[in-house]
Amino acid sequence: MPLQQLRECDGPIETQLSGKGEWIEYDKLQLGSAYTDKYVKGTISVKYPSCKLGTGEKVFKIVLEESSLQPPTSNQASINTFIFGELVGDCENVLKQGDTVVLTNFQVSKSPSAGQDGRHAFQFELSDETGGTVFVCSRAENNLAPIIRRQKVGMKDYTYVPLNRIKDGALVNVYGVVKFFKPPYRSKGTDYCTTVTIVDPSDEKLHCVFFGGNADQLPKIYKVGDVVRFHRVKIQAFNHELQAISAPGFSALTFDGAQNAPIKPRTASKSYCFKSTDQRMVEELRRWANANTSIFKSGIKLSDVKPAEYFDLTCQLIAKAPVDRSAMMLKVWDGTKCPHVLKHVPVDSKTLEGDLGEIHRLRQLTVDVLVYDNHTNVANSLKLGTYLRICNIHAKVTTASTEKYNESVDAEPGMEFQLHGGTSYGRGIMVLPSDSSDVQQLKQSLQSDFPSDQDSMEDLSQLDILNSSSELSVPQEISSTCVERCHEEPATVLTAHQHISPTSLKEVLDRTAPCKYRTRAKLVNYEPKALYQSVKLYCSKCHSLQEIPDDDDIDTLLEEAFSADAATHSQPHDAGWYETTIWEQGDPKQRQIIVRFVKSSRLQRFPERSTILVEGVSVNELYHLSEKFGSVILTTSRTDHLMLNDLSIPFLIQDRKWHYGCRCCSDPQPVSVLQPLTREDSWKSSEIAKVLGIQQLRYVFVMKFTLADGSGTLDAFLWDEAERFFGISAADVVISEVLQEKLTRIMNTLCPPTINPEDFPWLECCLKSYYVGEGLDQKTCYQVFDTTVAGFDGI
Repeated sequence: MPLQQLRECDGPIETQLSGKGEWIEYDKLQLGSAYTDKYVKGTISVKYPSCKLGTGEKVFKIVLEESSLQPPTSNQASINTFIFGELVGDCENVLKQGDTVVLTNFQVSKSPSAGQDGRHAFQFELSDETGGTVFVCSRAENNLAPIIRRQKVGMKDYTYVPLNRIKDGALVNVYGVVKFFKPPYRSKGTDYCTTVTIVDPSDEKLHCVFFGGNADQLPKIYKVGDVVRFHRVKIQAFNHELQAISAPGFSALTFDGAQNAPIKPRTASKSYCFKSTDQRMVEELRRWANANTSIFKSGIKLSDVKPAEYFDLTCQLIAKAPVDRSAMMLKVWDGTKCPHVLKHVPVDSKTLEGDLGEIHRLRQLTVDVLVYDNHTNVANSLKLGTYLRICNIHAKVTTASTEKYNESVDAEPGMEFQLHGGTSYGRGIMVLPSDSSDVQQLKQSLQSDFPSDQDSMEDLSQLDILNSSSELSVPQEISSTCVERCHEEPATVLTAHQHISPTSLKEVLDRTAPCKYRTRAKLVNYEPKALYQSVKLYCSKCHSLQEIPDDDDIDTLLEEAFSADAATHSQPHDAGWYETTIWEQGDPKQRQIIVRFVKSSRLQRFPERSTILVEGVSVNELYHLSEKFGSVILTTSRTDHLMLNDLSIPFLIQDRKWHYGCRCCSDPQPVSVLQPLTREDSWKSSEIAKVLGIQQLRYVFVMKFTLADGSGTLDAFLWDEAERFFGISAADVVISEVLQEKLTRIMNTLCPPTINPEDFPWLECCLKSYYVGEGLDQKTCYQVFDTTVAGFDGI
């Protein structure tokens, strides 16, 4: 029962609550923790009248003072408590000021009024839908009056608002079908976040953003087409669109969108309201979504994957292994065979988790998925044998031209499966419950599809390839003698100053700057550990360093640029030196992509090398265009002249390289100044930047090395000569995964992640000291120069 009475004559409260969990004090509450096995208690110090929410439901607020023998020392002992749903009718006429109450199955959220009322930073929320229970121990004079439970006539009827009728500021309940979603991910704060876009037969959509202390508190959505029910969401305007966020008492139910699947809600709540009217609503939305192919799409099997495609895969995990600090390999299968030539990820056999016999038995059906950056923590926590949905996998094709120099140019391209970092386009990994319809279909596929020679052990060479260690993959780049030399002789060599006698790090630290040294030391640490973060954008004019913009940020800026263009209602510019084409996208925003083909002899001779001016694109569309055309220039037509966009996004993409300009040092000119280049047919990035008045930013490596030689330790920067040090272009490493792998191998050789630091290789390097700052803020810094790594001459 949601409301129960405790009596003093029945003994201490703790005795009566036996089996209800452990008592937790207010100062030990944490966001994101599950409180199904704990209870809190307090005395009602303030009781507010119940009121109705925008949905017509009642909410009842009380303030609890923590039960203690000592008087409270701060207002943190007072905490706001909100009761929702049927529990309000039970509590509002029974609970009185001075009563002692105990709460179980409660939720903890941030208190938005903590700064005003000075109470606890968190607040309690209870409802019958989440299984919340209130135990009350009334004051002595009220103990003789038992609680009279009112007879419930029926469960409350909830009102659901169609998406085309929601309004800004309203608090509503909604049903919908998932059109897009991002699996729960950790936000920039301490919470988890998920974004969901839902649609319904009213032909409207609603973008929802929900936060929770842990991933279990968020809606359990597994795929596009799932049906969702959200109770108590607040509608607010954001970027000229309506958006839903969770309000106090928020709850969510999710249902499989397949028509033949059982109507079983997915939720973290132990108790919820679900009646026959709800079942009819779910069935109607299922029928509507399944008839609408733009919403409900069947999943892609490995046998159906196309080159360069992005897809979602439902699969089973067979094995996993770390590749480096920022990547994991997942070996998965779905019972079908990929028809393309696959590239397997070499990993260290010592770190490989999985049954070797099973790996060999399924070798013709498994694929390796390389998981990067923020997804590695999830991948590392996965248990073998679990069923997964991996969203937005990239089926990348590595062409012969990007392979190693000693391979035949006639070699057939290989396909790699990669889950890039970030959360764009719903990237993520989800563990599916074994009773979901997708898993049931997958199990049937796994049981019926096996290679014909599954029991044959005649060819163990495949097993050797699957489990080859990182050491065994090194000969592709370096000879075995070179690897041995790296551990006995310096792993780096000097390009000058060989005649200078070596200096210990202690002597380097003791001498005043500026000075140059030759030293011999070990690289005991480096930053950043995520090597992709070591590439920055550098302005040679103002000497500023900038981070490379994230795809999500660029996509947001492009969307804002489109909205600004649409708001001006400007007509597309036209001119004689280009031809304009408009592509209708057919989305709810009626977005148009305007493409202007620059006229030149190159356009007729080499279409793939032609130059286009584009506006109204997304990041994903930008990637596709840059693969087909030699030069892509992003423009806007909201002014009288065709202009460049904000320089926070690239002004030019050429040969897959994204070129940026310095916002401080550039003086952007109208795009029409490019017309003379059509006669010269010269479209180098440096010339385009110069004509457009852009101070072009240069890609550079910036790293900090921690060196030690037994006499001392110092930090030295590697940046302006880093490309010479690595033998790799910073601009090229951004777009070439072959070079990214090479950079990772170099750093793993210089600073091995799995061996004792005493066994690290020695580095011969040149250091120079210099002063930074003035007066009391002046300090000495060190920089690596005239040094290069040994044994990595080829790619």
